[in-house]
Amino acid sequence: MADPQETVPFKALVAQASAVLLTHGVEVETTAVHGVVVHLVGAMAKRIGMDEEEAVQLVTPEAVADIIIAATAAWEPGAAPPHSVRPVRVDDRLVRVRVETLGHLVMATAQAGKYASLNGDGPAAAHLLDLGTEIGAALVERHAEGEAEIPIGVLDEVAERVDAVADRIEEDDWSACPCGEEHGQRETDLGVLPVMRHHVALARRLRGGDLL
Repeated sequence: MADPQETVPFKALVAQASAVLLTHGVEVETTAVHGVVVHLVGAMAKRIGMDEEEAVQLVTPEAVADIIIAATAAWEPGAAPPHSVRPVRVDDRLVRVRVETLGHLVMATAQAGKYASLNGDGPAAAHLLDLGTEIGAALVERHAEGEAEIPIGVLDEVAERVDAVADRIEEDDWSACPCGEEHGQRETDLGVLPVMRHHVALARRLRGGDLL
C-alpha cells in the first residue's frame, strides 16, 4: 500500500489548509501544516477504525487551520508565536535604504536574538535570526550605489520583535547573563534598552521611506 502522506488527497489537504490559514492573515511553514495533518488523519483513522488513506477524506482544511490558529493564540503574551508561524506580509513594497543603516538593523536583530535565546524564547530568537538573514541577503542581492532594497514587511517585523525583546528586558528582567547571581548585569541590560528603542524607531522611520 502506498504511503498515505504521498497521496494526492493528503497533499491537497495540506495545500488547502495552508490557503485557509492565509485567509486568516497567518503564513505557516508547509512542514508544520503537514505535521498537523498527519496527527489529525492518524487520530481520525484510529477513532473510526479505517485506513489513513480513507480517513484523510474526513479531515477538513478548516479543522487543520483551526488547530494551528488556536495553538498560536494560546502562546504566551509578549512572546513570539511558534517558529513555523509568521504573519502574512500584505504589503510587498520595497524601500531603498543605505547599506550602513541596514547594518544597524542586522546588529539589532542579532542583539535582540541573543537576549531571546538566552532567556528561553526560541521562536523569537529564530524569527530574529531569520530577519537578520533576510536583511543580509538584501545587502548581497539587491544593492547598488550604496543602497539596498528591503521589504517593508521586514522593517515592520524588526521593529515589532526588537521592541518586544526590549519590553521583556524592562518588565520581565531578561538578561544577557541569566545566571541567577548578581554581578552588575542588570545595569548592563538596562543600558541596552536605549539602543534597542533607537533601532525600533529607526526601522519605523525607514518604513516611511527615509533613507537615513
